[in-house]
Amino acid sequence: MKKISLFKQTGLLSQVVTIPLIAILSLQLAQANHFSSLQDSTGNYTVSGKLKDYDSGWIYLRHGEGLKQGQQIDSTKIIHGEFTFNGKVSGIEPFMLGVHFKDNKGNILPSTQYQGPFILSPGKLYGEGKFESPNFWTFSGTKEQDEYNSYKSKLHVLFERSQQIKRKKNNLKKTERKLSDQLNAELVSIENEINDAIRMHVSQNSSSQVAAYIAKSNLANTDPLISRAIYELLDSTVKESLYGKELLQFVLLKEPTGIGHTAPPLNLPDHSGQLHALSNYRGSYVLIDFWASWCGPCRLENPNLVKVQHTYAPKGLKIISISVDTDMHAWQKAVSEDKLSWLQLSDLKGVKSETGKQYGITHVPMNFLLDKEGKIIGRDLKGNELWEKLKEIL
Repeated sequence: MKKISLFKQTGLLSQVVTIPLIAILSLQLAQANHFSSLQDSTGNYTVSGKLKDYDSGWIYLRHGEGLKQGQQIDSTKIIHGEFTFNGKVSGIEPFMLGVHFKDNKGNILPSTQYQGPFILSPGKLYGEGKFESPNFWTFSGTKEQDEYNSYKSKLHVLFERSQQIKRKKNNLKKTERKLSDQLNAELVSIENEINDAIRMHVSQNSSSQVAAYIAKSNLANTDPLISRAIYELLDSTVKESLYGKELLQFVLLKEPTGIGHTAPPLNLPDHSGQLHALSNYRGSYVLIDFWASWCGPCRLENPNLVKVQHTYAPKGLKIISISVDTDMHAWQKAVSEDKLSWLQLSDLKGVKSETGKQYGITHVPMNFLLDKEGKIIGRDLKGNELWEKLKEIL
């Protein structure tokens, strides 16, 4: 899997709808060992399979999740398209498979993509497929993988619809605000359906570590009230497993900025170095917007914020934009290009910013709407949803 820096201004980054700032979460989950859990007993695994489009070479078993994602677990030869891995594992471990290719000169090159994740657990797994066709690659044989297969089949259509909408958003121009609002509304609807499906799956599989992994992997950007409710559906033993604990970490990271909570304090510099404290804005409605110059969706949303500023600043709304940039020039250039006339702050520490951690920022754009007492009354409001909320309070 090709490694891409999350925090540089690149064309690829401008093409995704939400930019995960996983490094922030890594500070909370640092050094989690995906092969150990106090509640698990170690067991033997066998992973075997047949590649229909790859006769010989080497295949690699790699970690498929978390801080170790992409790191090699094991390797073995492919003989007549077949391969087998044997080892020991505690609990469950998402894994990926990668192979080596030959270029037109016969040189061996590492794969730039991996298939997965699949679920490694004690027992025997068997898979078949064409390596270059992930939709035709399947594994089965353990109850954990079978549960994961069932979950994926149920949500496949929803995820496909979500990806289609995100691709449409990526191709929008800044002037296509109305269509962007429509697509945002469709995404919210699909995300609600996905959350409902995950809640149902966890409820029906509350004693399964796979259910905890599914929830943890899909709820990072979900309202903390929803994430907490889903977490509480898990059995006590699963809560003590690795993915149960990681799901709780996500919940705890987000809860301080849930609806009804007082917004964490902030005191950040503007481009000249002058500090600005959130406490100075008590008595006003405040919209705190986290963004970055390299974030395509952020830049697409900025024209909407310009209109919001023009309409609601005279009615008392204060906007504070906080950039997660690390480059002063790129930040100020984007501010100028997008004509952002309100307060712009950044400590230029990117994911190392304490403010980002306090607000549980895992993706941008992300915003928080505060009432006059500094309590959060809205979060992650975009397009028409933001306008409707402002119309309600102002």
